[in-house]
Formats: sequence, structure tokens, C-alpha cells
Amino acid sequence: MKSIILIATAAFFAICAILNAIIIVKYSKLMGKYHELIKYLKGLNNCISSARWGNLQIKARKGPSVLSEEISKNLNSLLESILDRDKMIQEYVEKEKENNNIKEDFIAMLTHDLKVPIIAQDNTLDLLLADKFGQLTSEQKDAIKNIKISNSDLRHLVESLLDSHKFEKKGFVPKIQENIDLREFIDDIIMQANSIASLHNKIIRLYDHLEPNYKITTDIFLLRRVIQNLILNAISYGINSDYIDITLENNDDEYIIRVRDYGLGISKENLDKIFNKYYSAAELYSKASMGLGLYLSNKIINTLNGSIRVASEENKGAEFSVIMKK
Repeated sequence: MKSIILIATAAFFAICAILNAIIIVKYSKLMGKYHELIKYLKGLNNCISSARWGNLQIKARKGPSVLSEEISKNLNSLLESILDRDKMIQEYVEKEKENNNIKEDFIAMLTHDLKVPIIAQDNTLDLLLADKFGQLTSEQKDAIKNIKISNSDLRHLVESLLDSHKFEKKGFVPKIQENIDLREFIDDIIMQANSIASLHNKIIRLYDHLEPNYKITTDIFLLRRVIQNLILNAISYGINSDYIDITLENNDDEYIIRVRDYGLGISKENLDKIFNKYYSAAELYSKASMGLGLYLSNKIINTLNGSIRVASEENKGAEFSVIMKK
């Protein structure tokens, strides 16, 4: 009996030992899979994180199970699909950019070709007004003056389109000159603008508050383009007064050129839009405009490290201030 108990006890402990061994082996295998799974999940997280930041070339490695292998396969397929779509979008963008360049180049050539006959027509109108082809009646001269106004507006539109094309292509590259007499510079611009102002029955008044012989350093071509545009706008839109006022000021650090009209002014809701490309309030005045003049003027002055400010009240006109560093 005793021997039977000993044998049974020994058998029990043997079975327990065998079961324990089996459990240890199974546990060890399970722990191995667990660590592999943790490693796989970390790699998967890195893959997703890299894709989020734009690296679509990274691929997820296979996992330690059939399920994780399927997850990796689907994720890699998704990344490849995104890459293909990105490539298609890039090709589309490049094609559209090329088409836009062709359109812009066509517009530039067209406007350049239009400018020549406009200038020729303007010169012919000047000859007619000067009675070079015979004496005209006052009614005929008034009609020709109206044609000259329309011709001037058209020329301004063409020049704005050309300038816009040049800016979009290459930007503005200033050619800086020194020791420019600001008063003489403005006098010359006013003298040229007077012929257009007289057609609109406007008088340009200059108020000089500069120091004597005040000199500036700038690109006179670009600055002239801005001041001319502001004066032309003031002439066109200052419908409530016979006067356009230009004021020159300076302090220790900067000089200011103000151009004021006495027209309908600009509403508060439109003040923030006037320097936007293609924005124009010309329809309020039955004028033709592309909405490029103020947009280009602002770009030019920014290029020259200056700024343009506008103050306006409805029915009281508008004042544009060009503020430049000395």
C-alpha cells in the first residue's frame, strides 16, 4: 500500500513537472510573440507618422501574424495610391501653369501690339485739335476731346496689363538714382498730367512743404509710374470738384507725396479691398478699369521699401499718401 502511494505521488509530481514545463515553453513562445508585436506596432506607428509629415515612400514591414501582415499590405497599398494621386495632381498643376503662361504671354503680346496704334491715334487727335488739317468747330473739338479721354483710359488699361505681366514674370527690379530733386520731379509729372486734366476740366494744385532743394534717392521710373497712376485716378474719379491737390512733405526720416481728389470717396467696406488685384470701383463712375492700377502701385512702393495709405469718406473724396524712406 505504501509503495502504491509513493508511486502515485511520484507520478503526480512527474505530471506536474511535465505540465509546468509545457506552460513555461508556451509562456516563452507567447512572450516572444508579444515582443514582436510591440516592435511591429512601433514600426507601424513610425510609418503612419512619417506619412503624415509627407514621406509617402516609407513602407510598413510585415507583422508577426496573418492579421498584422494584412494590415501592413493595406497600409502600403494606401500609401502607393496617395503617391499616384499626388503625381497626377502635380502633372495637372504643371499643365495648368503652362497653359496660364501661354495665356499671359499672349495677353502681353496683344497689349504690346495694341499700344502702338493707341499712341498713333492719340498723336493724330492732337494734330486735329491743333488745326493741322484745317479749322475745326468748337463742337468738333469737344467731340475729339471726348475721344482723347477714352483713348487715354484705353492706353492706361493697356499699360497696366503690360506692367502686371512684367511684375508676375520678373517682379520689379529697382534702378536706384541719387540726388533727385523731389520738387522738380513732381513738377515734371504734373506738367505731363495737365494735358489729361484739362480734358476733364480739372486743375492740379501743388502744395510744397519740403525743405529747400530737398533731394531723394529712388527709382524715378517706378515712382513716376505710381504718382501718375494716382493722379489719373484722381482726375477720373474726382467728379465733384475742379481740383486735384498734390502735397509734398518731409521730416527727418521720410518724405510724403499726397494726392487728393474730391469725388464720391470710398466706402468703409471697400477700403480694405482697393489694393487687391482686379478689384475696381470703376463701375460706380461708368469707367473702364481692370483693377490693376492700385494693385501695381502698391507692389511698386513695397519694392521701394515704402508704403501707401488711403484716407477717404464717402462724398468727400479720397487722399492717397505715398510714404517713402529718405
